[in-house]
Amino acid sequence: MVAVATAAVQREEAVTLPDGRRVAIAVPTGFKFEQARDAGGAPRAVLNAAEGKASLELSFLPDPDGKALRLRGRNELMVEFFQEYVAGSVEKAMEFTELAPRRGAGTLCVFTDAALVGKSDLPPNEYHHLTVGIKAWEGVMVVFRLFSQDVKSEVHLAALRVLRESVEERPVPLR
Repeated sequence: MVAVATAAVQREEAVTLPDGRRVAIAVPTGFKFEQARDAGGAPRAVLNAAEGKASLELSFLPDPDGKALRLRGRNELMVEFFQEYVAGSVEKAMEFTELAPRRGAGTLCVFTDAALVGKSDLPPNEYHHLTVGIKAWEGVMVVFRLFSQDVKSEVHLAALRVLRESVEERPVPLR
C-alpha cells in the first residue's frame, strides 16, 4: 500500500473481474464493504460509511476498445450514463473534473439535489450530493456513484481517495 493511503485504510479487499483479473480496493476505517454481481453478471462493490454519511457504488464494466481511457470517450460515456441527474440538480449541467488517479484515467461530476437544498433531516438513503464518474485502465472501466451529505466532509474525501489511490489492478513484479 502507498504510505498516503495506509493511515486511513482499515483493510484491503479485492474484486475479481470476469476475465480473472483482480482489482484492489482500499477500504477506509469506518466503511463497510460489500460485493455482488449485477443482473448482467458484472462485478459490483459498495462502500458504506458509518451512520449513512456516504455511500460509494462501483460497477466494473469491460472497455475492450479503450473508449473510457480517452477524455472525450469518458465525457461521452458520462453523458450517456448520468444525464438523468442534470434536470434535478442545482448545477443544471455536467461540470467535468479530472479524477487524477494514481493509475489509469478518470473523470467525475458533482450534482447537488435541488429538492434537498436547505433540508437537514433527511430520510435514510437520501443525500444532498451525488458525485458520479468513470475510472478506466486497459480493458476496464469503473462506473461510480458517490452519495454524500457534504462534499467537504472527511467521509466524502476518503471515498475520493479510494478512487484516486486504489480501485486498480496491481502491477505484477518482474521475475
